[in-house]
Amino acid sequence: LTSDVETSDLGGRGPPLRRHPTLPEGANVNWVSPSDDGGWAIRTFERGVEGETLACGTGAVAAAVLLTIWGQASAAAEAVELRTRSGRVLGVSLRRDGSRWLPSLRGEGRIVFRGSLADV
Repeated sequence: LTSDVETSDLGGRGPPLRRHPTLPEGANVNWVSPSDDGGWAIRTFERGVEGETLACGTGAVAAAVLLTIWGQASAAAEAVELRTRSGRVLGVSLRRDGSRWLPSLRGEGRIVFRGSLADV
């Protein structure tokens, strides 16, 4: 949680956090801050991409869980709204089943690439 994701240094802080020694497989790193519309803004440094991505569903779900645990949001009553770097909003609703979180993610889907493979 940060005061403003727009001023966060993803390029500088992302790589060492993504490769932290306590995370042998590495991890995505997310920055979240309150947004002007009453929701949340999120930016993600994604492992494998090794840079910022426009949206990350797993990061949005993780952020919603933590915001709920920290008492900053309530995903049970309504979805936690997270505006991604693409400008699109991901909504995360959460239910609990004992100690398990049961997330539901909604957002816009788009075809961004089409291709075909020839027979080899």
